[in-house]
Formats: sequence, C-alpha cells, structure tokens
Amino acid sequence: MSDPGVAAGRSPDIVLEGRFVEADRMRYVLVPFEVPPGLHQLEIRYSYSDRIDSDPLVGGGNTLDIGLFDPRGTETGSLGFRGWSGSHKDAFVVGEDWATPPYAPGPMPPGTWNVLLGPYKVGPRGCDYRVEIRIDPDVAPFERDLIRTGTPRRPLLPDARPGWLRGDLHCHTRYSDGDSWPAEMLHAASEAGLDFLGVTDHNNVAHQAEYGPGGGAWPIVIPGVEVTTYGGHWNAWGTDRWWEFREPSGPAVERAMRAAAEAGALVSVNHPKPFGPAWEYDTVGAAHAVEVWNGPWSGLNSLALEFWERRLRAGQRLTAVGGSDMHMLRAADPDMRHSRGLGGPTTWVEAGAQPDVAAILGGMHASRTFVSASPAGPQLYLDRVEDELAVEVRGGQGSALVLIGDGRVVEATAVLSDEQTMTFAVPPTAYVRAQLVSSTGEVTALTSPIWLA
Repeated sequence: MSDPGVAAGRSPDIVLEGRFVEADRMRYVLVPFEVPPGLHQLEIRYSYSDRIDSDPLVGGGNTLDIGLFDPRGTETGSLGFRGWSGSHKDAFVVGEDWATPPYAPGPMPPGTWNVLLGPYKVGPRGCDYRVEIRIDPDVAPFERDLIRTGTPRRPLLPDARPGWLRGDLHCHTRYSDGDSWPAEMLHAASEAGLDFLGVTDHNNVAHQAEYGPGGGAWPIVIPGVEVTTYGGHWNAWGTDRWWEFREPSGPAVERAMRAAAEAGALVSVNHPKPFGPAWEYDTVGAAHAVEVWNGPWSGLNSLALEFWERRLRAGQRLTAVGGSDMHMLRAADPDMRHSRGLGGPTTWVEAGAQPDVAAILGGMHASRTFVSASPAGPQLYLDRVEDELAVEVRGGQGSALVLIGDGRVVEATAVLSDEQTMTFAVPPTAYVRAQLVSSTGEVTALTSPIWLA
C-alpha cells in the first residue's frame, strides 16, 4: 500500500529492473544506485509480477520485500539502514526532515545507496521487478490521522499481587504492518488496563522514539524489535537498534540472537507453531524465553506449548511469555492468528516496588512470569516455600489446576473458589510449572517453571 504524501510526480530519475527465479527465493540482495551531492529527499516506488499476499497459506505467485540503505553502510546494525517495510508498502519517501514510517529521516549523503530486495515467494513464472527512484521530488509530509486521542480511561481490574505487573509484549503499528500509530497503541494499552507494553515492529526501531518511555497514566514502554527472518521470528526487548535478519540460515540466526543477548537484550522465540509463522531452525540459540501463547489460545498455541515443553525437558531454562501480536486497532483483523485486542494474552511479571524497564526485564530473566487469557486474569502464582510448592489462584473458579514436571502431570485438582491457595510437596523432577485449564479444555493461565534441580 502507499501512504498519504507519496505521489508519483515526474518520470523516475533512476530505474532498477531485474528478475528473481526459484533459486533466489528467501535470499536478500542489495541493488545499488548512485545519488549526487545536495540530495534532500528520495521517493522510491516498486512493482513486481504476479503479486500475492505474504500470508504463508497463499501460493502460486510472488511476494517481494523491500528495504533501504544509505552510503554509511550495509553491515549489521549500521546507521546506513534507513528501514525495511517488507511487502506492505509499494512506495515511500526518505528525506532529511521526514520519512514514511518505518523509514528513518536524517542525513542524505551522496554516493552509493542500496535498495534491499527479498524475494520471500517466487512463483512458477519467476518474479520480474521494477524499482523507480525520484531524486528531490519535494513530497510534503502528511498529517497523522489519529483516531484514539485524549486521556485514556483505565478499567477496574482485579488487583495483582504487590510488585506484579500485567502487560502485552508483542504488537505492531504503521511502522510495520499494523493499521495505527504508536500513540494510539499506547492509548489502547492503557484502556486495556496494561501496566507495560512491549513494542515490536518488524526489523525496525524507528517506532520507539514515537512511543516514548510511557509511564504515569500510560503503560511503561519496553523498547523492542521483532527480528523477522524467512525461517522464523524472534523478539529482542531492551534494545534500541536493529539486528541481522537477512540471512535465514540457522547459524546466522543463532549468531544474531547471541549478539543481541550479549548486548543486553532479552531474546524470545516468537509463535513457534504452524502458520505463526513457525520456527524452522534446529536451535533456539541464545533465547531467554519462548512466546508460548500468541494470539487466541485456539490458534494452535498448544503446539507452541509443546515446543517449549520439549526444551524444558532438555534442560533449557526458558521463561514463558505471551503476546497478542496485535495489528489492527481500527478494524477487525482478517488474520485469525492475531488477537482482536491488546492483552490477549497478558504476560504478568514480578517487577518489584519501583517498576521500570530494567525491573520488568529482570523479572523476565528470573522467570517470574505467568501468562493469562486477559488482563482480568485468571492469575496464577507459583512459589517454592522450603519443601513445598505454593500455588495461588485468583479468578480461576471452576477450572482445573495442573502441575507439570519433566513433561508429565504430577498433580491435578479442581479450583473451588475465586481466591484459593494450595500447597503441594515438591516433586522429584527437575522443574515444575503450573497451568489452569477450563472446563472446555483450553489453557487459561500458565506459569514459567521453577527449577528444582
């Protein structure tokens, strides 16, 4: 799609054309072009043959992703990276004073720029592309069409334990493939009753500045990015830069995850389930967490839970997190993989008496989390108290409480009231975790594991 403010104008100054075949599929290429000194603005448009949607269920044609680098460099983390929009925009502007989100405004150095092209899908007839570039077209910036404004009204929700916060760790705006602006997403998060919001647009960090830090009447903003590769997606929170996404091999993805973790980011494997899209790599690399619940529980999240459980049994100490993967605030999302509202599911984190970004990420690192169906709960707290396990359930009356250790059920009992605390002997397992299951068999809450050995 094109954004307001992008106009075809005069004939292009530069045209880049080429063709991709099946052997090029899921392999990014840099297509160079030269610009003169004194540049103030570029307008870039592209088109390609047999275009189809990026939905993994759709086949038979082409999907071509696009991004842009300036002469400051194309290496991982380079300031030369001006943005990536996947296949969601067919035209954009990059200039000194403004740029079409998710692209970044800033210096416009002369020299060799590079269009980044990624043939995600290549149909049987191949993919013929054409990139048109206009130098200094003098396109005016567009006004933000904000729908959600004013002071948000936070709902009345059941109290959490002292020091525990509820939030959503996965959402998208117009800085990738969402339909709303960061200010609107933060407004919606507040009206959902969330205390923090993880902001994770695809392969970009330009959205972070527009969100700001949050706090006060607004949820605390956890800066992040969804690193979107052709073999799986991973979130990095607590980072203000982009991470390598162009090489879809397992070793390359593992290196990128390790680099993010070593730089202080908290890393999570996203939606490891069919059509998530799935995680196709043999390793979870340096991940600290797994998104065991993405969107509605019915959307094959039981398979994401199995993915996580297998790794727990192998001794990998991975925190449980969840995220709505919210894309559409303004209209019903036709993609049933995504939740229709923020907080579906909600990740709860123990962040202490003075919560901030560092405290929330610290609670996640310590696996002091649980995931529930909504900001209203149910709430599920699992603690070890000497030789016993204490489980506190709030809002789970009528459900079954199940304790799982080493991949098997070690305890199961009915929850008889809306506020109930139960104790159990510590089982002879390497870890134990808890979950609540409704009368229809759906999981409504689950905790990170407590490691016993």
